[in-house]
Amino acid sequence: MKKIKILVVAPYQGMAQSITEMTKDRDDIEVTVQIGDLGTGQRIAQELAHNNYDVIISRGGTAEMIRQAVETPVVEASISVYDVLRSIKMAESYSGKFVIAGFSGITDCAKVLRDLLHYDMNIVTFQSTEEVEPTLLRLKNQGFSLALCDVIGSTTAHKLGMNSILIPSGRESIETALNEAIKLVQSTQYIHKQKDLFQSILTEADNDFMIYSPSGSLWFSSLPIEDIHSPLFHLVQSYQRAFMNVPNQRIERQLDNQIITLQNRHLFYENEKYTVITISKRSALFNSEDTSISIYNNETTTSNDFIRYYNSANSVGDIGTIIEEYSKLNLPVLILGEVGTGKDKAASLLYEHGPYEKNPFYIIDCALINEKKWSTLINSENSPLNNIHTTIYIKNVGALSKTQFSKLTTYLEQSDLARQNRLIFSLVTEGETSAEAATIRNYLENHLSCLTLHLPPLRDRIEDLPSIATLYIDRLNTLLGKQIVGFDPDAMTLMQKFPWPHNLDQFQRIIKELVVTTKTPYITLASTEYVLKQESPVSTTANPFSLFDLNQTLDDINYQIIHMVLQEENMNKERTAKRLGISRSTLWRILKNRSDQ
Repeated sequence: MKKIKILVVAPYQGMAQSITEMTKDRDDIEVTVQIGDLGTGQRIAQELAHNNYDVIISRGGTAEMIRQAVETPVVEASISVYDVLRSIKMAESYSGKFVIAGFSGITDCAKVLRDLLHYDMNIVTFQSTEEVEPTLLRLKNQGFSLALCDVIGSTTAHKLGMNSILIPSGRESIETALNEAIKLVQSTQYIHKQKDLFQSILTEADNDFMIYSPSGSLWFSSLPIEDIHSPLFHLVQSYQRAFMNVPNQRIERQLDNQIITLQNRHLFYENEKYTVITISKRSALFNSEDTSISIYNNETTTSNDFIRYYNSANSVGDIGTIIEEYSKLNLPVLILGEVGTGKDKAASLLYEHGPYEKNPFYIIDCALINEKKWSTLINSENSPLNNIHTTIYIKNVGALSKTQFSKLTTYLEQSDLARQNRLIFSLVTEGETSAEAATIRNYLENHLSCLTLHLPPLRDRIEDLPSIATLYIDRLNTLLGKQIVGFDPDAMTLMQKFPWPHNLDQFQRIIKELVVTTKTPYITLASTEYVLKQESPVSTTANPFSLFDLNQTLDDINYQIIHMVLQEENMNKERTAKRLGISRSTLWRILKNRSDQ
């Protein structure tokens, strides 16, 4: 018997994992699972539809968009009353005001629960995708800081600086959709349509370009046909959805030893919108394996470039309010905090909601740049410091030597870097502040007039722990396909009593361990006690040998010692090398080799 071919376009990873587990032992169907929401999911369906799938399964707005773009039948995985109830129970641990906001598939279930269980909760229904952003913005202005919604609502809430809990389709809903899809299959074959090339486009000389139709199909490409599966082509595809939605963006990524710049614009032909993507190239400053300079772009932050754990933590309480206000301005910012307090993620939030969020985000890690590289960075015409309207994050500025910092201050005073770009600096504050760190801070605050963002250690944010934990658990539920509601009250009390010496690094790891191992709706006191007992907050009077795992290799032990001294010296490599009795180049080489592993 011929197998039924099913394409599943899951808007989030948890749905993909659930349906993979449900179908792995079936021999009557052939299932292909892809992950993508809205425009990305639509593009996946368009690109794979030629493989003669009998039916497509998706969810919500993604299913509707796929239905409009392809002729293959589309079945939607609905949201049940139980799915909404699980999310409501999770939100009860959140300290702020929350609202259920979504299309009727979500809000009808929520209204049934409100009536049956006499819940006092706010419910808002979207009538169209165009209403999502203005509606959520209005709710945010009314004091709601958490929205329970679907994928498009969650994505829009993040864009507006709101927290969100994604309401997933439970296994029961997914299984119903699968059975319905099998019944719906018909013996028809998809007919491919020929597309005319869109012509008469004026483009910049010596630059390649690609043109996408209103439906997301590639209408024309100046790239050679052999490049259709190249990394450059895939790079363009990864930003296609963002380019089709928002014009005049600039994206930069490094491929091999070149920096690729993608810029987009919208053209209208016979009242239809076409997207033109222009491609330019320049030589990279360092090779692609070098991690001292990284480039990120806002559209990638929902996938692999930024894990949103820390973003969630830094959007809760007073810290979230300060970051939101700082984001509106173009002034330079100095971020201060202990190791593990989420300085990098705070910087990403300032970028994502800042004035240049449509342009690249450069991260320069001072702990990984030697004297030669620093001179190249300052003097090369290909340096990101020569960009305009770019966010530049100079990380671990305390790791710079006196010579390097002197070159930086000279460059700042002789150029328009701080006026033409958004500058963000971070400085580690651990124990007593060194004279060098104090000098750097004094210059950035009083001479460059940086706004100062203090990130308190987690032990000073105990009241925020339930809200942070709720947001972490929601992300992990989505990632792992779990359905955990939250902590038992006694378990959360225990979490709040723990000292968290490694701050958000440690908290995020503990939450992940508990979510992975928990099989009940709530994380129990027993599970929490067990995991926290494995942690060993270091006492200042402890045996120094207890700080190291002597079962490691000598290289690992050496690296652990170097990392500890580096933190104690506020990431200053010059003082660290002097204290350890090694050269600065040897220290840099050890750190560089370790980061490449």
